[in-house]
Amino acid sequence: MIFLRKVVFLFFLAFSLLFATSLDKIKNISRENLDKAIDMFLDYVKGHPKDPDIEKVGEFLFAKKHLVEKYPFLAKEIVSEDLKGFLKKLKTFPKTFSSKETKLLEKIFPDLKSFIEDLQSVEDILIYPSFWKLGIPLRIKDPESFVSKLIERFFEDPFLLSYEFITALSKIENSKELGEKIVSNVEKMPLQEKNYPYMLRLFEIARMLGYNRPSDLEEELRNYFLLSAKLSASSSPKELEELVTEYEKLTIPKEELRKKLLVFSSKVKRENSEDHRYYYLLILFLPFLFFFSSRFRAQIYRIFGAKKRAASLYLKLLQKYPENVKLRLKLAHLYEELGMHEEAMKEYEIIKKLSQV
Repeated sequence: MIFLRKVVFLFFLAFSLLFATSLDKIKNISRENLDKAIDMFLDYVKGHPKDPDIEKVGEFLFAKKHLVEKYPFLAKEIVSEDLKGFLKKLKTFPKTFSSKETKLLEKIFPDLKSFIEDLQSVEDILIYPSFWKLGIPLRIKDPESFVSKLIERFFEDPFLLSYEFITALSKIENSKELGEKIVSNVEKMPLQEKNYPYMLRLFEIARMLGYNRPSDLEEELRNYFLLSAKLSASSSPKELEELVTEYEKLTIPKEELRKKLLVFSSKVKRENSEDHRYYYLLILFLPFLFFFSSRFRAQIYRIFGAKKRAASLYLKLLQKYPENVKLRLKLAHLYEELGMHEEAMKEYEIIKKLSQV
């Protein structure tokens, strides 16, 4: 009989211990139901006021409650203690946390600081580009290896270096060192024209990261693309001479630019010879043109092939009548005929905006 009583007593003792409320159990419940966990914690405090772990668990629970109430957008990740999900969601989080809030987050995510410090690869930064919003410092331990991989990935995917990603790089403690490594790598690359856009983009990124020394290669690349843009916008023989002079000053390989210059040269000569065909007819009409409106004169110029003169007249008219869609449409068509596609697109954009008013 005594033995049976002991067995029953031990059974109930084990049962009560199994289902008794503990601080660990409260913490586990808080991952699914924070309010219930807080209620259980308050009851636990009444029954176990001297438990040495009460303060630590209380700080943990009320850190959760404070952050959930302030940032409901992140509530799911905070309550469930999903650190990776939390860091990924920061991409769309428009604010940065105060140092006080970061300390609260460290109570919920005890590995937060070490996790941030371990973001040492390009892939890590791509996955968690908003780490800097937490105010926890990050320093890349092997800048050479990091930059080498960064450039490799960039050549594979030019859209890799987004504004978000570059912002993340600029927040790294030794970002200037990364910028210097980028420039060092670019200056060792073989000079191939197909790679010039990538190389110039890398120079721009290095500047964003704090690199501030002059570079002859960077200047050459900029002049290369500036000349390329001028070849698309210019048209007169005088401008051609200036562009040839600029071309000759370039010391980097420029075969593709040379081909473009030859095409441009042929175009200038052809356009100027075509314009001269109609000059004698215009001379005959000049005494009479002044008696007609600017619009009519522009139309005459266009008929006789003096398209640039016609475009010039339309531009003057648009200074007086900037909202005249018909005039802008005629000017856009003229630009297209002259091969000035960028200017034509600008006019079409203005026409589109005016049509929506």
